[in-house]
Amino acid sequence: MKTVIKTQRMILRPFTAEDADDIWPCMTTNLARYMRWERPASAEDFEKIWRKWPVQLAEESNCVFIARNNQDQSFIGLFGMHGFKTPSPRLGLWVREELHRQGLGPEGIGGIMNWCRKYYSPDYFIYPVAEENSPSRRLVEGLGGKPVDVEQDPKFTLIIYHIPA
Repeated sequence: MKTVIKTQRMILRPFTAEDADDIWPCMTTNLARYMRWERPASAEDFEKIWRKWPVQLAEESNCVFIARNNQDQSFIGLFGMHGFKTPSPRLGLWVREELHRQGLGPEGIGGIMNWCRKYYSPDYFIYPVAEENSPSRRLVEGLGGKPVDVEQDPKFTLIIYHIPA
């Protein structure tokens, strides 16, 4: 799958190995506090994770999109579409900390949702959010998401949202 998604400020495309060096320094402990994952301890540990992403893409099960600024190609964040060929793909994202509160999260998620709607016709999207993560809850609610369930993760309580397709 060769996909490029363009939004007002970003270009999103599937992750490649060449992107890893831009991502690793931005994976902070503070950023990971509301993520289901912990910050990898080293660039080598991160490599063990990202090596799986192209395989998952080739299997058409998951796609990790890298977001870059469409002006200078600087790294913005990662946007995930997990199970993109299923009736209910799961969304996730993180934007580098110094770019928070600029509307990049909704812009990128909106772009990949539109891509998925065009090519795969989902019934709805799933978006899990840590209960304490108010900015992400506002983001998903702004996209029309409604809470439908609660799950206990080892790190925190997750609110499971459904976003209409």
